[in-house]
Amino acid sequence: MDVFLEYLLEKKSTMTDVLKKLGVVLAAFVLMIIVINILAMFGPFVTSYMPLFLAGIVYAAYIVMRNFNLEYEYIFTNGDLDIDIIKSRKVRKRLTNLNTKQIEIMARKDNDVYKRDFESEAIAKKYDAVYNPSKGDIFCVIYNVDGVRSMLTFQPPEKLAEAMKKMNPRAVILD
Repeated sequence: MDVFLEYLLEKKSTMTDVLKKLGVVLAAFVLMIIVINILAMFGPFVTSYMPLFLAGIVYAAYIVMRNFNLEYEYIFTNGDLDIDIIKSRKVRKRLTNLNTKQIEIMARKDNDVYKRDFESEAIAKKYDAVYNPSKGDIFCVIYNVDGVRSMLTFQPPEKLAEAMKKMNPRAVILD
């Protein structure tokens, strides 16, 4: 029997994200003031290009700001979990993929029994695919791919977590 689950989850803005956006806007504003003052020193010919420079700064700030609009796509197909990150509903990038047979431990992040494993220095790569930290139900997955020990932090919907438990019941702890 084939198992296929797909979830598209929009990342909720945190206070850190709001502060980063505010920092981008302030940096663009300061850069615009600096460009205006520098171009004013060179005379009327160079000053005529000022709107072009200012438009370039606004466009660059727009490009940076749209990278804060993130969505995570969890795709589970017959034991394979693929997690993609989508920026501004345009750019898709594979965050990580793993087979449930590669999972060493999957448990809730606040599980005291495995907390030491989740904070281990032996983890080479860490992936974060948490879309709403205030919701809770955050799981950590430690797995090995090609000899590289990695950790994924994500919020699987209940049906996805149960499907992963069926594929690897020893390593997936849902309690």
